[in-house]
Amino acid sequence: LAPIPLPLRSIHTPASSQQPKMNESMIPPDADIGETFFSQRRFGATFSVKELERRGLDWREAFDCVQDLGLNALRLGAYWSDIEPEHGVFDFEQLDELLHKCEAMNIQVLLTLGMKGPRWPEFHIPAWAQTDYDGEDITADSQLCDQCLDFIEAVVNHVKDSKCIIAFQVENEPLDKAGEKRQIVGIDFVAKECNLIRSLDPLLRPIVITAWCWSFKHDGDVKDALRHANVLGLDVYTKVRGDDTTGEQRSGLLPRHYKALANSKGREAWVTECQAEPWNPSHFERDDLELLLAKLGKAKFDTVFLWGFEKWLDSKLNKDDDEMWNAVKAAATDHFTKR
Repeated sequence: LAPIPLPLRSIHTPASSQQPKMNESMIPPDADIGETFFSQRRFGATFSVKELERRGLDWREAFDCVQDLGLNALRLGAYWSDIEPEHGVFDFEQLDELLHKCEAMNIQVLLTLGMKGPRWPEFHIPAWAQTDYDGEDITADSQLCDQCLDFIEAVVNHVKDSKCIIAFQVENEPLDKAGEKRQIVGIDFVAKECNLIRSLDPLLRPIVITAWCWSFKHDGDVKDALRHANVLGLDVYTKVRGDDTTGEQRSGLLPRHYKALANSKGREAWVTECQAEPWNPSHFERDDLELLLAKLGKAKFDTVFLWGFEKWLDSKLNKDDDEMWNAVKAAATDHFTKR
């Protein structure tokens, strides 16, 4: 059995010396965090230095543009391949700078940890830790798992006093087959990661586990995530690889269903990826974003992270196209003022 996590108390109150307690789900109830934390409205985006660099954009200049959009939250990836380029040698300079900038701008941060992170190649494993294992569950490689846990421990110990981090996301869509080998991060290992973070974080911040909001065939993944997470993160896309016909289910019925399921188990649900860029060959334009956000607003999702910041910025700066940029600005205003 995985270690029992520590009880979750008020998000900005240091843990006391109380003994861990067990409940049916082996996870602290979200009620201990406080309703005010979950009732806050957050409208943000994933901010990937890797993707900005791939597009030839300066990440510092890109960060300066965040304020123009009116966002109050960012999802950042603590990429293993960047932070630990050599075994046992850690470089936190870039992550520290990002967190300092977020603190200065009062931006709340959801920090992603683990083998998988936002953007391609999905698995961000450093060269020295790469595995030859080709099976579906990459965590069958016990040495890789031990090395990943060491990495997570180093990161949490380094950032645990950062005031802008509001939650830790464990892996990115861990149970979704992804990357060149179409692999997953097994739920048993995800549970170990969650418990490790809880044992190290004096603030006992919420743990987020994300799932692909695609079809009811993913119900098992969502239920597994809810066994170990305080927050279920849903990745919601309406137009994917030319499949525009099932978007209504993915953007309307499924998010409502999974939010209700999370709430029934005393958990919260956020939208950790809301489609805001095309997934070729499908198109995705301003009208599509407005329709998707209207559905999520009707379902009362208070925290939404958009996917596509790097694309909008690239279009604005290099292609004289600021339509999506302006759409996001308007959407941010609506998120904070309407409903």
